Amino acid sequence: MGIDTNRFNIKRGFGKIAINPTSLALLTVLSVVAISISAISPAYATINCAGYLPSSYFERIENNKPFAGKLIEQDDGSSQLQDLSGNIVMDNLSDAYIVMDKYVIAKQDGKYGVINAAGKIIVPFEYNAIQTEPDIATSFIVSAESSSGKTKQGIINRHGDWIYKLTDARIQHAHYDSDYDQDYFIITNEKQLTGLLDDRGYWTVMPQYEVIQPLNACTGEPLYLQVDLKDKTALINQNSEVIIPFAANQHIETFNNNISPPLFLRSTLMAGSTATGMSEDIQEDIISAQIIDAGGKLILSSDAPIRKLLYHQFYTYKQAGKFGIVDDNGDVILKPQFDSYRDDADKVWVEKDGKMLRLKSLIKLD
Repeated sequence: MGIDTNRFNIKRGFGKIAINPTSLALLTVLSVVAISISAISPAYATINCAGYLPSSYFERIENNKPFAGKLIEQDDGSSQLQDLSGNIVMDNLSDAYIVMDKYVIAKQDGKYGVINAAGKIIVPFEYNAIQTEPDIATSFIVSAESSSGKTKQGIINRHGDWIYKLTDARIQHAHYDSDYDQDYFIITNEKQLTGLLDDRGYWTVMPQYEVIQPLNACTGEPLYLQVDLKDKTALINQNSEVIIPFAANQHIETFNNNISPPLFLRSTLMAGSTATGMSEDIQEDIISAQIIDAGGKLILSSDAPIRKLLYHQFYTYKQAGKFGIVDDNGDVILKPQFDSYRDDADKVWVEKDGKMLRLKSLIKLD
């Protein structure tokens, strides 16, 4: 059976972001928590870049200088941090380990904290737990449980300075910009307004939106975000510049993350649609679609959903009742001239003048 192009929801990716809704510990940030992971609400979920980090990230790790100190275990099971000459920098440490050749995460007097090789306290020894995975280690999300049982969050940068003090805000790491060795955080304040904060403590996007969704995290490129406000959506960049203006019934995602700057897929949904997720999952709700570049320029428009062929890096689009083919750079490969098409995975057929033709006879398929 072939695919009914009017009814079938084709599964394909337009630069998906992998999200783990149950973990604060990331490959892009040291997450410092004061309660167990199981007790943390999914509202604190953070983007997981596992498998997506740019090569510059790994180059940066390889170029890290060796840790300028050593942890020495004592007879009573505690540890000392010593400098390379054997001088004691800090003692009475337990559960101590070195992270990214930069920091020591340890417990002292029953509370966890973070210090550097010189013994400077980066995160005070005031928290019940610290959870981390191998990561870039530029900033720390700190979570603390108050006496009333509420969780407060804040951010401490690599120099030990608070760039966002403990409040009732919800904080999640959003992006690491490898060009500037800089982190970005999505913060939802007590008024439920969301903005984007960099690791210098500057708002690059002021808290004014109901939802902010990064579209190209983990690429190492400047960040683009879909923002939601009063049932309308828009596309902005990390400098708060508007790329696609606010509109109702509008869905935005990346079309191609493999080029710089990326291309975006803007789909118009049926009025009243509540569909969410990637466009591949909401085909029945899409009326029309466009490919738009990072400057807001229209590259291609379609009178139907733009759909990826199952086994090939080509997409179908529709104009004036005819189907055409476009590649993942937004370049038209075949102008609209086909009455229908059928995607049998490794075999793709197009209909023209009542005849079914193999697509590979018209273009070279990967």
